[in-house]
Amino acid sequence: MAGVLVIVGTPLGNREDLSPRARAAILSADLLLCEDTRSPIRLFGDATGLPPRRSCFVGNEHVRVDELLAALAEGKRVAYVSDAGMPCWSDPGERLVHAALEAGYAVDVVPGPTAVATAVALSGLPSSEVRFVGFPPRGGKPRHELLASLRHESATVVCYEAGNRTRELVVDLAGALEDAGTRRIAIAREMTKLHQEVLRGTVAELAADLPTSLLGEVTIVLGPSATRGQDVERAAARAVLEVMLDASLKPRERARRLGVLTGEPAREIYARLGAAADDGED
Repeated sequence: MAGVLVIVGTPLGNREDLSPRARAAILSADLLLCEDTRSPIRLFGDATGLPPRRSCFVGNEHVRVDELLAALAEGKRVAYVSDAGMPCWSDPGERLVHAALEAGYAVDVVPGPTAVATAVALSGLPSSEVRFVGFPPRGGKPRHELLASLRHESATVVCYEAGNRTRELVVDLAGALEDAGTRRIAIAREMTKLHQEVLRGTVAELAADLPTSLLGEVTIVLGPSATRGQDVERAAARAVLEVMLDASLKPRERARRLGVLTGEPAREIYARLGAAADDGED
């Protein structure tokens, strides 16, 4: 019998999301390759007998290719699971699929949850056209080019980010997008888990209000450009006007939000607001 590689989607966090077909594919495999060999135990518990497991993550995926091909040559059925979600989707597994296909072996996929689809559904943002950019570059020219490409993006954009870097990314987005005051964004964390949370608002609002660090896995959904068909400067001016007219904002908070919108230092804006108040201006 010819060997088969089976890519298996697994739950994002809630074990009850494991489908019967995914369960059968994992338990019937002759060899189970795992991004984390502990993940199947968390899914099934210690009492369930699992196939032989081998780790296969970004750092050693190239080594496991030879082992995969050897197993397939023996007619074995090899299943691969990433830590959570769909393998190959900003996760290990792509190299395995490529190698198996190049060697002439069959590849099958058992669909499962993906953070991208789940976050888009939760966001309430348009889903007819979606651009997935994976994990954004940490800095430098690649990060600048990515943010610049989003300024007038007509599709909803989805990316992954570590919780402790999420606020920095949103602040950078606010500085890069002319329509940050009106551009909608949703930040989903711990999806399908007990502490699932979705933060929604404009890019400017969340850049000002977001905690320094978030816990758990984070998926960010950025809506299409709010300035499609509109004048960019007019949209930016409207956003500044809304902040200036918001009577509920204290001076420091007003200065911080104006800083996000204009790119000017919040401290200087705060000082100028204080000087205007001293002169009796509204």
